[in-house]
Amino acid sequence: MAEPPKFIYDCVRCGQYCSSVNGVPVTLQDLLRWQASGELGRLVTHLGLEASSGFPRLVLKPREGDELGCPVYDADGKTCGLYDDLPLNCQAYPLGYDGEKYYVVDQACQGLGEGEMTADKLRAQRDCARNEYEARSSSAATLPVLYGLVMRELMDQSRQAMDSMTPEQKAELERRFRGGA
Repeated sequence: MAEPPKFIYDCVRCGQYCSSVNGVPVTLQDLLRWQASGELGRLVTHLGLEASSGFPRLVLKPREGDELGCPVYDADGKTCGLYDDLPLNCQAYPLGYDGEKYYVVDQACQGLGEGEMTADKLRAQRDCARNEYEARSSSAATLPVLYGLVMRELMDQSRQAMDSMTPEQKAELERRFRGGA
């Protein structure tokens, strides 16, 4: 029986993932780390919720006008604006972890098979993948609760605003909703 191929990886800074990702997954741990380092202020305009999987998840959205790509990646210079404080997802890339085993998330990654993989480097890459999995799991469990709390608060504020309106204001609002000028 053949031994499975060993994981050998070194980022060649090709930008393949960075320029083609549709929302860089972000965890609550990333946000806390960026808040502590002062990066959150510059990233907040790129943060969004994505819910195509049925559950809301935090992402760094592509730049305005772009359909794909990380908003802090400079494709011309092939540089990352967060290289010293990458999201956990990017720290682990292209290695993933599913709670039981490690796997390559992108077989087309140009850094696969490049460089040398020492035991320390492999351990560090696996630690990144495991940390990303744990942070993603924690965020996935927490984010819907936070989202629900925010939505409930908005509904309560809306109800309070409606309750404080005069009958004339309510009638005017009703008329506007029905298309009257």
